[in-house]
Amino acid sequence: MAPTRFLLQDPTEVMPAEMGLFIDVGSGHDPARIRSESEALRETLARFGEVLTVRRVLEAAPYAELLELARRAIGAPTPARLKSAQDVLHGWPAADLAEIVVRQPGLELHEDPEIAAISPDTAYESYVLRPLYGLMFPRDHYVDLGGGVALARLRRRDRVRETTVLERVLRVARGCPAEHVPAEGLFLEGGDATATGELAVVGCGFRTSPEAAAGLVPLLAKDGRPVLVLRDGVRAPGEFHLDHWFSLGPGLALIARDRLDDPRMTAVVHSGSGGPSPALSVREGLARTGTVALPLTPAEVGAFAANVFFVPGTRSVIVSEAAREAVSRLLDPHGFEICPVPFDGHHLQFGSVHCAVNTLTAPQQEDLT
Repeated sequence: MAPTRFLLQDPTEVMPAEMGLFIDVGSGHDPARIRSESEALRETLARFGEVLTVRRVLEAAPYAELLELARRAIGAPTPARLKSAQDVLHGWPAADLAEIVVRQPGLELHEDPEIAAISPDTAYESYVLRPLYGLMFPRDHYVDLGGGVALARLRRRDRVRETTVLERVLRVARGCPAEHVPAEGLFLEGGDATATGELAVVGCGFRTSPEAAAGLVPLLAKDGRPVLVLRDGVRAPGEFHLDHWFSLGPGLALIARDRLDDPRMTAVVHSGSGGPSPALSVREGLARTGTVALPLTPAEVGAFAANVFFVPGTRSVIVSEAAREAVSRLLDPHGFEICPVPFDGHHLQFGSVHCAVNTLTAPQQEDLT
């Protein structure tokens, strides 16, 4: 079994500093802080395996492919101006092409007949950016199947461009394309899936379609591993992915207390022996798979205690400093090493450690799983 590789992204590389001015008035967005948070997470992950970043893998793509991504990233109001901008890119260094890909620049023309009296121009120009800032959370864009990858289809239309870039990043990092892509019209987001060697869990609610979740079941049920599918009828604001209220570790799960027996939640266990179970409560579904439920209070969920990262193949878990107390109380008795990192800056974008890191498992044919 090869060492686990991790994929993350420093937000400041995909989020121009200007964006911080408009994220949320009074939020205290600080580029230096989120940069240091990402570096702290990178240093912690490096204890357990190789750490890759989206931006650096993108820069390592074959030049022709990176150039094409950059050409497609540009926006212009006329075919002539678009072609002119695209032609300029030829010969640019890979780092500069990657900058174009993640910032997605566009040209806008503002016609004004009076400008002709003082200039050879007929319009004023302004320049816009449509940055792929969601790349700061690479968890969303794919599901690591343990030897294969399921590429996501993001429900938010403003984030679809990100998946195009991550598809190329995954191809470069893994040496092959994704093994599974949901059918057109279905939606799948990586924050709605999690797995250990003993159990896989898929959620469907705000973002992931039930049909897409069903399509993941046979891919995750390898070697007889049961798959628990959770239907989220609660749809709490700010908890739009499974990993906002649920975290799976070896033999146990951190879960929002109020969802365990909520009738708006349903759980179905898929196992190779007997087919799918009838609809159960979440508590019953976890019990049927032999998983210990460790309940989190609403305040603990709000502190991202359900968005921790259990390092595969270890008894270590990486947590935000804000969630350290709650997670330690629950996991210390089970013999886990708690690895806290500062992450409050990321919380302003509704994510934490689990959102910010994804895993890369080598394709099965390489026998590196």
